[in-house]
Amino acid sequence: MRKIFFPALIIFSLLIVDGFLMNELPLEENKKFPAFKTETLSGEEVTQEIFSEKITILCIWTSKQKNFEVLAELERMQKNLPADVQIIGLVGNFEMDEAKKISEKFSPSILQLKVNDDFFPVLEKIRTVPTTIFIDKQKNLIGQPAGGSDIKFIRRELDYILKKKSPQFLAAEKIHENILYR
Repeated sequence: MRKIFFPALIIFSLLIVDGFLMNELPLEENKKFPAFKTETLSGEEVTQEIFSEKITILCIWTSKQKNFEVLAELERMQKNLPADVQIIGLVGNFEMDEAKKISEKFSPSILQLKVNDDFFPVLEKIRTVPTTIFIDKQKNLIGQPAGGSDIKFIRRELDYILKKKSPQFLAAEKIHENILYR
């Protein structure tokens, strides 16, 4: 009995600790995206100012992941987005030849950025690829990150983010505050 109990107890304890640590690591909403200077896969220089004009859906991916369908789905989704929303990819590895081939096949019209150390504050919190995050015009992280290839969740989260910015939502929020928090 002891031969099984103590190892099981140790494994269970480690899983609990890991669960608590994972809960401390998610990306925090309304936290600034770090300043960066990088290049696109085609060699153009880009800075964080690329986020200044539009709400950005940033898909962090790597050529080592097994499924690239999220890139193809984002490519299709991009055609129906409002003018104030853009999709950008962040290639999370250094095998750029492979990344270029994947990008050309699955998402040829999505701008792809090369990863570097400037992205570390965000990347250290990412636990799976692909992960999709949302960034507003002030370079704040907004909404819930989407880990994996769930394009329906990504679309729902974007719809919610856009709805939150609408005058109707802001008015309803103001009424709600006045009624409940007097």
